[in-house]
Amino acid sequence: MRVYAGIDGGGTNTDAAIISDTGTILARFSGGPTNPHSVLPEQAISELRRVLDELFNLRSDLLTNCEGICLGMSGVDSAQERQMIAEAVNDHMKHIRLQDMEACPVWVVSEGEIALMATLGHTHGVLCISGTGSIVYGFTPKGERYRAGGWGHLLGDEGSGYRIGQRALQAVMQSHDGILPPTELTPLILQELGLHTATELKKKVYQSGWGKSDTASIARIAIEAGDHGDSVARIIITDEAGQLANTAKALIARHITFESAQVALSGSLFRHSALFRSEFIHKLSASYGELGFVHRADAPSPAVGAAQLARLRRSLHGSF
Repeated sequence: MRVYAGIDGGGTNTDAAIISDTGTILARFSGGPTNPHSVLPEQAISELRRVLDELFNLRSDLLTNCEGICLGMSGVDSAQERQMIAEAVNDHMKHIRLQDMEACPVWVVSEGEIALMATLGHTHGVLCISGTGSIVYGFTPKGERYRAGGWGHLLGDEGSGYRIGQRALQAVMQSHDGILPPTELTPLILQELGLHTATELKKKVYQSGWGKSDTASIARIAIEAGDHGDSVARIIITDEAGQLANTAKALIARHITFESAQVALSGSLFRHSALFRSEFIHKLSASYGELGFVHRADAPSPAVGAAQLARLRRSLHGSF
């Protein structure tokens, strides 16, 4: 039985999967961060090795039948970085298989390509990701790559969970000061954080243990308040959706094939907020009316998309 492995390597978690030649998921494993810009490169490589070991340990019979491995790595942009990871994985697979690696090529691609593969079944089109951060990718049928956004929470991340969470926290204080009207965000956020008054929020968010993911987690509360009709929350969500649409517009303008492409919507904001999703589609469609939007709640994970891409590349190219 021929099998294929896929890895979705991120700055917080790394997901891995093995699929059969028919697409059946045979094994899955999740590990820690492998983005070489979130952790030291040697730490990222070490965790990749561990994830591969644990993944194949779930089904040891699959190791010798692996026909290809595809890694979609967040934060890995340069050819040098891709080569470093490919060589490290190649060497490790040779070691654990104790045989020639020729039959198990390794491909390192972007997170965008594996997410498109999972959602669309191919790797060309436009991908808009809105999770903790945000980024827009574009891939032409000829394999040209484009990106817009993705500059992190200090320089960008418009339309992300972080931005919505940050603005929701700010709205609580602005409502407290009388700048904004009373908002349901206040009691919901205070209850979530175990606080009694809005003024306690300052100490909470400036303590050393508060991080980017904590701010991003507040987006869930903003979505809840918006669904209940809270005007302040709805303004935040629709405005951030419009900001991400502007990022997508800038990318689409860079290549004519994108003007009528499929646009895959990925990430927790698109998944959990119908308001965010509909506003984004409305704003982007106003400028590019021929786009086709694809949001699949049942889409395979990007790690499975990576394994699917390994299977596709193996069938197309035959060897590394």
